[in-house]
Amino acid sequence: MDGELISKSKFSLVIPIIILSIFIYAARRAHLQQIERIRKMDKIYHIQTNSKTSPYRQ
Repeated sequence: MDGELISKSKFSLVIPIIILSIFIYAARRAHLQQIERIRKMDKIYHIQTNSKTSPYRQ
């Protein structure tokens, strides 16, 4: 009976850790994708603003 109780308690600790790990992985992946989108938009913005020269700079 003690062996069964120990294995159940270990199992009850492993499942939340796995779920939490999956959540952290998904959140990190979404964060990195968002950063990449921001970098692309920033690059496009800088290209557009740099290609249009100001009349004051001519």
